[in-house]
Amino acid sequence: MRVIASGLIYDAATAPARRANNAFTDVAALAGGTVLVSFRQGSSRGSAGGVTAVYASHDAGETWDLRYDGVADTDWEGTAGEMCGLSIRREPDGTLLGTGLWIDRSGPPRPFANPETTGLLPMRMFHTRSRDGGATWDDRRAVPTPPHLGASPCSMPVLDLPDGVRAQPYEVWKEWDDPRPAPQAAYLRLSHDRGATWPEYVTVARDPSGGRYYWDQRIAAHPETGRLVATFWTHDTRVGGPVDVHISWGSADGRTWSAPAPTGLDGQHTQPLAVGGDRLLAMFPFRARRAGDQAGIMVAESPDFGRTWPPERRTVVYRSDQGWEAGAASGRTLRQTWTDMGRWSHGHPRGALLADGTVFIAWYAGTPERTGIHWARLAI
Repeated sequence: MRVIASGLIYDAATAPARRANNAFTDVAALAGGTVLVSFRQGSSRGSAGGVTAVYASHDAGETWDLRYDGVADTDWEGTAGEMCGLSIRREPDGTLLGTGLWIDRSGPPRPFANPETTGLLPMRMFHTRSRDGGATWDDRRAVPTPPHLGASPCSMPVLDLPDGVRAQPYEVWKEWDDPRPAPQAAYLRLSHDRGATWPEYVTVARDPSGGRYYWDQRIAAHPETGRLVATFWTHDTRVGGPVDVHISWGSADGRTWSAPAPTGLDGQHTQPLAVGGDRLLAMFPFRARRAGDQAGIMVAESPDFGRTWPPERRTVVYRSDQGWEAGAASGRTLRQTWTDMGRWSHGHPRGALLADGTVFIAWYAGTPERTGIHWARLAI
């Protein structure tokens, strides 16, 4: 693999303060060569008043136009809030289906995560549809997830499974004032009527002991067999920090999953991307665990659908100059980790396979105060 082009989608250096901190990137490659990149903009990572923007490129990243600015779509049915990210997929009829997370900001000013309990503000997972290429979006439709509270879609769009079943990936944390340990787990919500109802769920990854969290699941499908693979940013409460990225394999219908296993990749939120046959890419941020370590964004390649990740098949697409960052190593409490996340200077790589066989990747990077949105294209 090698980087053949790179650039900026959104430059935070000259952005107004209210849009200086950009994160939660996502990428969609559409028919006809259009690439959409969505991300959240705010004054800080967890500030109130965040908005979601969607930028479009028709030339594989060389030029960008603002397709959608979500400043008018923050409230929901009269309740003040914000739309935090939008994951987009193209439907067979040409419309776009978006999955997003809406956060209730109607109460007194509070951070997204409670600094005492680590519980989260009230939020809703939703779907919305665009009929004009992402410029405007229909009213949101909430995706119910009983009995699970604190559900987030993990920046994942809807998946199509066999027999017309649709699956919405999500994970569960806990509500704002809940002092108990979080019942964290990764799930699939299933619909048998094209998304009208979501009555069933399947557990993808969960540690019954509560000692290990499988955060930010990302799922890809084998292009020939349909078999699923999921990667997890894995946090171990017993060591107070991340362990290497874990992986799980699922049946094509999403009903059964293997126990998460270590990959040997030292990263956090990781996206798997199937690129043909058994070849699987993993894109992830790696962080400096001590002074002098290098940090950045890496892409690794597996020749056997995630069973092995040879060191010689890894490419750094971005190098950070910010050095060591709190939370990269062990010895942090969960409260400290949530604070650390809001200060990281790079992360959340997302990618898509383009029609010409290259891979397009976008991520956020900069300083803790100002993060822009970067892109790169890889020849594989």
